[in-house]
Amino acid sequence: MATTTDLRQTPWLNRAGRIGLVAGLVAAGAWVSITVLRRPAIRDLDPYTVVVQQQALRGTVVATGTVEPVRQVNLSPPQSGIVAAINVEEGEQVRAGQVLVVMDDGDLPMRIKERQALLTQAEEELALREEELLRQQGLVEAGALSQLALSQLESRYRAQQSQVAASRQRLQELLQEQTELTVQAPFDGLVLERFAEPRSYVTPSGNANDATRTSLLTIGTGHQLVAALPDNEVGRIRLNQGATVLLDALPNQPLDAQVNIIAPRSQVNDNVITFDVTLAFLSENPQLRYGMSGDVQLFTEELSPTPVVPIVAVVTRSGQSGVYVAGREDQPTFRSIALGYSSGSSIQVLDGLELGERVFIDWPTWARQPRGRN
Repeated sequence: MATTTDLRQTPWLNRAGRIGLVAGLVAAGAWVSITVLRRPAIRDLDPYTVVVQQQALRGTVVATGTVEPVRQVNLSPPQSGIVAAINVEEGEQVRAGQVLVVMDDGDLPMRIKERQALLTQAEEELALREEELLRQQGLVEAGALSQLALSQLESRYRAQQSQVAASRQRLQELLQEQTELTVQAPFDGLVLERFAEPRSYVTPSGNANDATRTSLLTIGTGHQLVAALPDNEVGRIRLNQGATVLLDALPNQPLDAQVNIIAPRSQVNDNVITFDVTLAFLSENPQLRYGMSGDVQLFTEELSPTPVVPIVAVVTRSGQSGVYVAGREDQPTFRSIALGYSSGSSIQVLDGLELGERVFIDWPTWARQPRGRN
């Protein structure tokens, strides 16, 4: 006959069963947790990385430049003197031939008047000597006057001719000096600087660095960009090469330009050798102002196809250029690389990366920031 056990009559067994069940569930949960934690998470790399691709970049050279006038001149009076009037202000547009400055004439009008009187007197004297010479020539022909006396009259006549010529030359010099009292604009342009004021004394000088004391005004016209290129880059530049200029004052207005002048001689500043390269803007922009500065990107030769990465992906670690690649469990791993030329937002990788590898352009949320990353 079969027997049955009433569990209600064995409370210790009931408690043991419950304890065993709980323990089993805890152990199973722990095993599942460990298994899940050890399994690599599937992470989306697309928002943080780009794939290394091969591309033929267009060579570029980047430099900093300043907007300067195409034509500029410092205006000075030919002679030292006192400024009587200045008819223009800085920033004013002027036309070729416009009278900009008038110098004080001092006693010049009186000297001109005196010289005119002396010339008139000398010309009258010459006329008298000419009449006398003609009369005496008739006497010589009639035998009433010796040839020696006639020669003396001719000498006095030639001397008077010389005196008239000298008086006329001196008068012309004074009249020229009078015309030089007005300083005119040599071309249409803009008054860039004004150095003198009425009643100031100006002494012309050939020293361009002494403009504040020797010049009256500076005027300029046109706009161009002058950039300083290092000597190891200037050999890649050719006349008429295209370029893009991005000025700090006009950050959203890239300007097209082309190489117009390459300086034949270098400049040395703080032991750095550079060459001035002048670029002509392909279209005039009314917002351009002299002295604006910015970056210029000059387009050079087309480079051979190589692996390229975004410039933002390149970092420096312990003085070594490199990138962060997707390593074990998608963790960013630094790798040093050899770089070539850059163009736009990309740069050549000459060694250290293979096509198809992923490099980080943004730091992922699951990775810790390493020391020395910049």
